[in-house]
Amino acid sequence: MKCLETEIEGLFVVEFKIFQDNRGRLIKPFSMPALANRGLNCDFKETWFTESKKDVIRAMHMQVGTPPCAKLVSVVRGGVTDVVLDTRKDSITYGKYFEIELTSSNGLALYIPAGCAHGYKVLVDSTLTMYMATAVHSAEDDVGYRWDSFGYNWKLPTPILSDRDKVLPPFLKEN
Repeated sequence: MKCLETEIEGLFVVEFKIFQDNRGRLIKPFSMPALANRGLNCDFKETWFTESKKDVIRAMHMQVGTPPCAKLVSVVRGGVTDVVLDTRKDSITYGKYFEIELTSSNGLALYIPAGCAHGYKVLVDSTLTMYMATAVHSAEDDVGYRWDSFGYNWKLPTPILSDRDKVLPPFLKEN
């Protein structure tokens, strides 16, 4: 497993180890030493999955509070265009976003630091996305921003959105 830095402070692309032979593939999506060696919080408290239809946008969510939540996100089946927005006002990359395609076959994941909002566009029906989180989900600390409010082009004129995502507040970058 490799952890590759991105242009967003504290955001890493994680390359899984994939072993393949005549029987199929074995994928190792998590290794505590690989993350810990980069100084990343890998004290995950819970794991969950989302299954989504093609053209769904799930965006832009994060968990604040004490403690805020970091996540390791990967795709078990299908594919997504994953987008991370840095909302940390004290970060040198505040207001910047990063995109990457995560699929069940490319062996990539994202380590998303606390304070970054996360969302994705689903590319294939029945896509199964896995989240590992460093804090137990707290509804009162679950916040987000409108999916179309920070300059990213989702390249999808009529996405499928949750009622909640339709009314999230916009991201207004403060100088």
